Amino acid sequence: MEGIREEKKELISFNQLIWITVAQLGGASIIYLPGMIEAGRDIWISNLIASIVGYVVIYCHYLPLSLCPECSMTETLNKYWGRVIGGFINLYYNFFFFFLCCLIVSDVYYFGKITFPETPGYIFTIFFIVPIVYGIKLGLEVVVRLLESLTPLLAILYFILFILVVPKLNFQNLQPVMADGIRPVLAGSIPNMNFPYAQILPVAFYYKHTRAKEGNEKKFLKYTFIGIVMATLLLTIRSLASVAAFEEETLKTLVFPPFSTIRVIEVGDIIERLDPFFLAVFYATTFFKFVLTFYIICESISDYFRVGEPKDFAWPLAILIGVTMPFLIPRFDIILRTVVPYFFVSIPLFVPIPLILYMTIKIKDGRKKAQ
Repeated sequence: MEGIREEKKELISFNQLIWITVAQLGGASIIYLPGMIEAGRDIWISNLIASIVGYVVIYCHYLPLSLCPECSMTETLNKYWGRVIGGFINLYYNFFFFFLCCLIVSDVYYFGKITFPETPGYIFTIFFIVPIVYGIKLGLEVVVRLLESLTPLLAILYFILFILVVPKLNFQNLQPVMADGIRPVLAGSIPNMNFPYAQILPVAFYYKHTRAKEGNEKKFLKYTFIGIVMATLLLTIRSLASVAAFEEETLKTLVFPPFSTIRVIEVGDIIERLDPFFLAVFYATTFFKFVLTFYIICESISDYFRVGEPKDFAWPLAILIGVTMPFLIPRFDIILRTVVPYFFVSIPLFVPIPLILYMTIKIKDGRKKAQ
């Protein structure tokens, strides 16, 4: 069974890993501006500070996974911590991923209801989840190739949209910088730490699918870090443009500041109302973010029970997420209200657990070598 499963592992190139990272940090983060209430006009600085979390999460998980390149995180936990303790930690990870999937679906669900109030919300959920299940059924390699083809184009389109809005911006709105000191900036960075930077966690679980296990361990860090830098630059541009487009008091009242920023584009009497292109980037990156996270849950279940393949669990999990989401997130405002609690509850997953696992592997393998 394990030999068959090993043969079916699909490889992800390092270039694809960059775009996986960018896509995972995209999604709804491009239309929200978390931390705006706390940081005000300095929210772009908060975004830069929060990006540190992305590097920390990837590095901490790289350490144990680089010692077990043939195993997934699920298999590594079971191997070194046993199926009881390891199973509990795997459940903890899967809760993080499951709730993240519910949040991603809720972004599409509530944004759809706000922009198209006459359309039932479950229509958006169905048309979002069904193609994702189909993608999982086709296999990870197909999804990643599609992602590699579209994400660079989406990033370029996203960048162009904010270039076009420059004539409408008033960069005086960015001043004075940190007039109230560093505390509001740090307070504003906390929501951004989870949304989106800590949500990069699923990318670490793709380690076993990359060519890192072929003697290129450090390349996994290099290329994921490149992806984080690229995503951080794009998200910082959206923060700067939003702050420059509106007065601070007005900005704090907007639900989707970057979306409102794009809507002010007007070049002559020809180029205007380009928000549909912005929505295309939002829906596409949200699709990729969900499918990347969703695949890890399916794979974790398959690896833990050593049964079937990830695609075998796609439909049951998709239905469970679709049914559970309205109960976990019954109102739109809960999406942003859960960002900080969700981050603090999940902190052990980001640093302590992978570091303790790393030390456990070093100690146990060191004893075996000594014997």
